[in-house]
Amino acid sequence: MNEVSLLQSLGQVSASETGEVFRDFIRGHVREMISEVMAAEVTQLCGPKHAPHEGDHYR
Repeated sequence: MNEVSLLQSLGQVSASETGEVFRDFIRGHVREMISEVMAAEVTQLCGPKHAPHEGDHYR
């Protein structure tokens, strides 16, 4: 959910449901941020993700 769809959703729900919609939005963004930070830390500690070239054959 992006900011525009959040605002649209908040405009369509009752006042009692506004908190739930906002919490869901924040929860999703926090999860995404944590995943990005963890991926950056793993890359920093272990190096870039291995991506073999097409056509390379390993046994």
